[in-house]
Amino acid sequence: MARGGINKALVSTAHKTLISRGENPSIDAIRVELGNTGSRSTIHRYLREIEEEASARLDDETLISQPIKELVGRLASVLKQEAQSKIDESHTKHQDHVQSLTHRIQALEASLTNVNKALAENAHELQNALADLEKSKASEGALKVKDAKAIQTEEKLRELLAEKQTQVESLEEKHRHSRDAMEHYRQSVKEQRDQDQRKHEQQVQQFQAEMRVLNQTLSVKQSEITQLNKDNGRLSAELGAVQKTAAKLEAEQHKLTMHLDSKTGEADSLKTQLSGLTAQVEQFNKLKKLNEELQAWKAEASVSIGKLEAEISIKTDMMDRLLEEKAISRL
Repeated sequence: MARGGINKALVSTAHKTLISRGENPSIDAIRVELGNTGSRSTIHRYLREIEEEASARLDDETLISQPIKELVGRLASVLKQEAQSKIDESHTKHQDHVQSLTHRIQALEASLTNVNKALAENAHELQNALADLEKSKASEGALKVKDAKAIQTEEKLRELLAEKQTQVESLEEKHRHSRDAMEHYRQSVKEQRDQDQRKHEQQVQQFQAEMRVLNQTLSVKQSEITQLNKDNGRLSAELGAVQKTAAKLEAEQHKLTMHLDSKTGEADSLKTQLSGLTAQVEQFNKLKKLNEELQAWKAEASVSIGKLEAEISIKTDMMDRLLEEKAISRL
């Protein structure tokens, strides 16, 4: 009695089912087909009985004639050769395909390495360009502040210069009035001196003292005018220096603006290159997916080849057994 509730009929059914699926009807495969029940020794015994019965049916002279047996032998030999040839051809094609895929994968991996390297370099260049752009914007802001301060200083100097110019004109006007008054006074004195020279001698002296005072006052005023003229010259020089500084700042601002435009163009170019590299990465991902599909197909092909080899091995064993039994029967 078989252990686990199995019998010869169940083993025979599992054997036929495995062969119909193209699988090798081994002891373990039959045991799995039976739901992992039964001992291996019992299954092996039933398999041996089934194979002996199959051999007995094929060797029965009433069922198979001698020409058929010879034909079966030749067919088995031809089948074995053709099967082996197809297996070798399929194996060769499979190896060539695998080698081609391997080379392609290696090339794609090298391309991906180069793409990643280029992406890293472009990202670094983009960061540098953005940093330069920020520095340029900061420098431009500082120059604008300096320019505004220079304009304010220039306006203050212009106002001070206008004020000094007004003071100079006012002093010149006073000096002209003093000179006209003194000329008038001299003329008056000359007219009176002819008439009252001795009578007004003391008054003349007094007038002369007043003239000295006026002359001193005129000298002081002339000194003030001279100082104002010097201040005017100094302010004009300072104004010129400020105007030069403003011109220099405008030139630097123009230079920075051009540099900013150049960096902006470089940043746009790097963004375009980054878009192209992103497209290449997407293409590589597609190829990588294709490779995974090919690997899956390779695994399925390996399983199919294994099934074919198992089937051919079973049929070859059966043919060899038939030929051996045939040879024994002839003896």
